Amino acid sequence: MFEGNPFPGLRPFEFDENYLFFGREEQVAQLLQRLGNTRFLAVVGASGSGKSSLVRAGLLPELHGGTMTSTSIAWDISIMRPGGDPLTKLAQALVESNLFGDVNEENVLQTRATLSRSGLGLIEAYRQSDIEEGSNLLLLVDQFEEIFRFRQSGDKTGQEASHFIQLLLETARQTEFPIFIILTMRSDFLGDCAEFQGLAEAVNEGEYLIPRLNRKQRARAIEGPVKVGGAEISPRLKQQLLNDIGDDPDQLPILQHALMRMWDYWLNNANREQALDLNHYNAIGRMTEALSRHGDEVYKELPDDDHRLLCMKLFKAITEKQGDGRGVRRPLPFSEIDEITGHQREKMLTVIDAYRPIGRTFIMPGENVKIHDKIIIDISHESLMRVWQRLKNWVNDEADSARIYIRLCETAQLHNKGEAGFYRDPDLKIALAWRDNNKPNANWGTRINDSFELAMRFL
Repeated sequence: MFEGNPFPGLRPFEFDENYLFFGREEQVAQLLQRLGNTRFLAVVGASGSGKSSLVRAGLLPELHGGTMTSTSIAWDISIMRPGGDPLTKLAQALVESNLFGDVNEENVLQTRATLSRSGLGLIEAYRQSDIEEGSNLLLLVDQFEEIFRFRQSGDKTGQEASHFIQLLLETARQTEFPIFIILTMRSDFLGDCAEFQGLAEAVNEGEYLIPRLNRKQRARAIEGPVKVGGAEISPRLKQQLLNDIGDDPDQLPILQHALMRMWDYWLNNANREQALDLNHYNAIGRMTEALSRHGDEVYKELPDDDHRLLCMKLFKAITEKQGDGRGVRRPLPFSEIDEITGHQREKMLTVIDAYRPIGRTFIMPGENVKIHDKIIIDISHESLMRVWQRLKNWVNDEADSARIYIRLCETAQLHNKGEAGFYRDPDLKIALAWRDNNKPNANWGTRINDSFELAMRFL
């Protein structure tokens, strides 16, 4: 008998959950066909359309199973996200795929050095690797849009982002070595590709735009895991779920979360011979309220107000509302979160741990990963910022706070040059209230504008 919950919630389906992944069979076949004709594939779709799941739980298991016959059936797969240091992330992904002997820091540094030498660095790293002759290498760059936060940076970080993209493009152009590149990217970032030389052209040529699931496919995504779990779903509940999700792809992760919560409720409050039904769906708040209820439930269970304050600071640190209104994830190493939130390490670990067990995957990585300074902390899906009302308010508050701070820094810089006077009301009153309410520190401020000390002296 199946044990556990057949629905992952907000996080993507993983490679070993292929047996729970339903409704995308046609799209997986299309991806296999496209990959047989190109070395560079950009899987593009709206936030919530299932890009990561489609590749991780749909395409990759098929490749491992030898379904793609136009090339060798042997595949070595490296998976990464660009984060704040794409070259190091790429080196880590290659080393952790056991392509360079032991998985250790020295091999990561050596591989990073190889990648950094030229635009052909990834090809050179392949030459130096232990990959078996005739085996394909597939590099999956998930959440590729993370790279665009550096597009306007002229410093070392911006240069490394450009070099990383050059590595991908040069590798995709060559045909001597069987190296395949797959990106997953939100469609609202397509225009940003033009910021990097050659990227827009490559994405246009290799783009696979994820189509919306039709009603029959959505029904399979609901019914399939329920049957694997050994249960039944009532026809009226299935119809209600299909009506509630509609045609909006952004609702897919919300549906998965509601199904996960409903399964847990059914398991704990019903006879297993009883089908999942409307009463179970209503009990968890339906799709409209289930996510907010769940997030608030964890928030209220935190030990005290100090932990709840740190919870707010944590989620503000790892989310961001950009100037154009787009909500984006801002994954950070734990050490940086600790600095931004005031060095309350043990309390912060308590908060993080509360939001990452199985069934509560608001924060990644999951509970099976031990948190240390270099571990990247991230929300599990952007939909959290749109649907969990408390987080939505925090994201908006942080955006307002950043605007006040940036204006303060700009005025302080002008004042330092003798080009502006001191603040007067109402600007002074607003800035002082902002300082007293938010208690900003240099670690928070300098990641937005490096004039923090000057701004505080000016105020």
